[in-house]
Amino acid sequence: MLFRLFTKCLLLLVSLSVSLPSQANNEQFDERDIRILQSLSLSALPPLPDTPSNNVADHKLAVEFGRQVFYDPRFGQDGQLSCASCHQPELAFTDGKQRGKGVGEAARNTPTLIGAAYQRWFYWDGRRDSLWSQALIPFEAPDEMGSSRLSVLRVINNDKRYRSYYEALFGGLPKLDFSKLPDEASPYGASDIQNNWYRLSRPTQTTINRAFSNIGKVLEAFQRTLLPEPSKFDHFVDALTAGQQDRALSMVSESQILGAKLFIDQEKTQCLQCHNGPMLTNGGFHNIGSGVFSGPNMDYGRVFGLQSVLMDEFNCLGKYSDAAPSECTDLKYLSRDKHQGLQGAFKVPTLRFLDKTGPYFHDGRFDQLKDVMDYYRSPPEKGLNGQHELRTLDITLEERDALVDFLGLLSVPAEH
Repeated sequence: MLFRLFTKCLLLLVSLSVSLPSQANNEQFDERDIRILQSLSLSALPPLPDTPSNNVADHKLAVEFGRQVFYDPRFGQDGQLSCASCHQPELAFTDGKQRGKGVGEAARNTPTLIGAAYQRWFYWDGRRDSLWSQALIPFEAPDEMGSSRLSVLRVINNDKRYRSYYEALFGGLPKLDFSKLPDEASPYGASDIQNNWYRLSRPTQTTINRAFSNIGKVLEAFQRTLLPEPSKFDHFVDALTAGQQDRALSMVSESQILGAKLFIDQEKTQCLQCHNGPMLTNGGFHNIGSGVFSGPNMDYGRVFGLQSVLMDEFNCLGKYSDAAPSECTDLKYLSRDKHQGLQGAFKVPTLRFLDKTGPYFHDGRFDQLKDVMDYYRSPPEKGLNGQHELRTLDITLEERDALVDFLGLLSVPAEH
């Protein structure tokens, strides 16, 4: 009798102990946690922002025109390189290389274009203020496509389909006698190409620039369609938001739950300070000690990007912009405070698609996310040429791995 009673009690204790983890899991995320996680979900992503400097940004024909230009290798040097050479769809519109490779090797890692329309500044140093002005640089960058603005217009002029697109959107190509113009001309590139440019009359330069800017605008129209797809993280948050914690927790591992809790713990990790919102980036510039201030790979980051965007002839306030000056608020009210810590500051990248967008950091110095986390766990010493914003990330190896596991949720498609 006593044996039976003991056995029943033992079975009851076992059943209670088995149910305890499930009960604890149900309490993993309180209302505040869920609100924070919801702010990071694509369900919180607003409609695409307006782009007043581009009148054709959402025109269907401009999207198709831009798509074809994006994949056309004729716009690169010797007809071998296109925008898609470095921005490959299967790699979340990156290239998987440490630094971009075109005609030569670029100085920086290739960022994703997915969700880029939600950004305010472009390039790692923010040297451009619109997707269309950014799209113009690779055509002429010697290490990228290595072409020139006049060469780009020649391709458009020689292609009947492109000419018809251009005419429908912009009223026809400018009347340039290409037979009397040099093969290549640009204010950038080799000295002979620059000399060709400065021998052109000012009106001819302006005519070329306006047509060239329109090619950037159709590229922006296409790139605005490159939007993020829901990930497993987004479905996880949707379930939490609907009050279905059991279902939500069944989608993730214990390590991913720990990683999520760590990620939103502002006091412990400070991840949310830079990586917030549905695109997991604040779009700003931060100094994490990754700047290089000497040697062949010298890169000062935002400090020179700020000057570049203000001087850019294709910026929102320039004569090739479709915006009224009053609409260029980001540029007009851009802080020019010389005391800001801009030296060594780089734009905060999105944390979505990390499984496809490595290597990481502006110079692609890290192949693995664990290496990135270890950098934060042991940041560079602050000193001469080494001032930065980081504080030591005080987490264990288990917590580091949990954060990496959590970030993986942002890459896994929702149906998996």
